[in-house]
Amino acid sequence: MTITNLTTMGESEEELRDKIRAQLERIGENIPDMCYQCGKCTSGCEAMKLLELEPHNIMAMVKTGFIEELINSEIIWTCVTCFKCKERCPQKVAPVEVLFLLKNQAVAQGKEIPVNLSNMFQNVLTQGVVQMPLETRTRAGEGVKREDLNLPELQLPKDPAKFQNVLMKLAMEEV
Repeated sequence: MTITNLTTMGESEEELRDKIRAQLERIGENIPDMCYQCGKCTSGCEAMKLLELEPHNIMAMVKTGFIEELINSEIIWTCVTCFKCKERCPQKVAPVEVLFLLKNQAVAQGKEIPVNLSNMFQNVLTQGVVQMPLETRTRAGEGVKREDLNLPELQLPKDPAKFQNVLMKLAMEEV
């Protein structure tokens, strides 16, 4: 018998849940079943402050097997990978690692990666740095320069092709 989410009428995907559990155990992380919903991960989440990402709710959905709902939502892409959720968890559960696995599953299923995130990845591959969109880099409609923020001049890789090769090699390595 499976659980049904009465809001969306989605059914629990126990096979996907077990796959995620196995992947977490393989990399040495505690499984979502150990989460007792204290909310410490969410209270420290940088994305929660701006984007309403609630790691404890994601863990509850994974625990009950509603993986497809998460994979089909854009919420998994809002994590800023600050790892505060992992640091704050009294059970040493790692919502950030679960989100990595959910993103990987989404890509494996051919789901669309959000355009801004895709552009950011492309900038890292081609230029070696993240170039934020203009609207993200502005304060009150005016451009903010690095020197305005007392930041050093941006250092681009001297050999972008070598950087790309190293980055691609790292991306292809198994965990």
